[in-house]
Amino acid sequence: MIRSLAAVLMLGLAAGPAHGQQSTSSAQRTSEAVPRSKVEFPARPELLRQIALYEAAAQRADTEHWTDESLVKIYSHLGGLYEDAAMYLKSEAAMRRAIALLRTGQQNELAAEIGHLAVLHIAIGELREAENEQLEALRVRESVREPLGIAQTWNDLADVYIKQRHYKKAMDYARRAMEVLGDDPKVDVAERILVRQTLAYALCGERHCAPAVPLLKDAIELAKSSFGADSLEVGVGDYLLGYACWQSGDLVDAAEWMERGTARMRVDMGWGHPVYVNAMSQYARFLRERGQVEAAVTAEREVRQAEAVVDVRSFTGRTGELGAAAPR
Repeated sequence: MIRSLAAVLMLGLAAGPAHGQQSTSSAQRTSEAVPRSKVEFPARPELLRQIALYEAAAQRADTEHWTDESLVKIYSHLGGLYEDAAMYLKSEAAMRRAIALLRTGQQNELAAEIGHLAVLHIAIGELREAENEQLEALRVRESVREPLGIAQTWNDLADVYIKQRHYKKAMDYARRAMEVLGDDPKVDVAERILVRQTLAYALCGERHCAPAVPLLKDAIELAKSSFGADSLEVGVGDYLLGYACWQSGDLVDAAEWMERGTARMRVDMGWGHPVYVNAMSQYARFLRERGQVEAAVTAEREVRQAEAVVDVRSFTGRTGELGAAAPR
């Protein structure tokens, strides 16, 4: 999962209104901040096959004393693969290994990897850790005078403060990020989408959902033109717009957008993915609030079935297949 989409998933779906992103994950993830492209989740058997290959490479690299640069690439990508599989503790261990190796390496890559770890900590609810990591990433960005990286980290900090419900702080950082990233065609489109979604959720947190809706609609249009109308990016945008409509009291539009979004996530992310399960849990609460009891019961049943099959504890990598030893 790319950094920015991961962020917004965690913003809007972990306990809103809270992308956002940032869960960092795999298929196209590297230790660098850009470029980013359309997200495609590999089927679970393929994902596990890739994990096994990278684990074997990590073992060889350690025993054969490969270069730090090679080790960084392995552990950074492995951290993303683990995250796609919701093996969050193993993902954390791999990211920490990459960060340790980058301390004396490329500082922009170090900042990016620290930011990725912060996103992961948002996903597992360790918000103080995430804040400290984003502040460290900001210091590194500032030390190398990387304007776009600084603005990205402002946006990441806004995500953390949204989750902490410090909405005024979040709005300050998100607005600063929007000024730099929002309308610059040289900025990756994923970042331009993300900064709109983050600012929108900060506004909603301050009970200003009306101006948030145009930002979210604009983000959807950017996603459609860049990734296609049936992409996961658009599905996530639809869901977040629906959530904002719900919070502003527009239950009719909320129903349409949230239904579209959950349908797209189910196709692209998979029935048992924890982010999708969280989305369906919120959607079920919305349906009950709207009085659609039968639909709510159906959604709740799907959530229970997914939790029974996957086991919520496994989302953090604590049991069974997801609980194997982390790389050392």
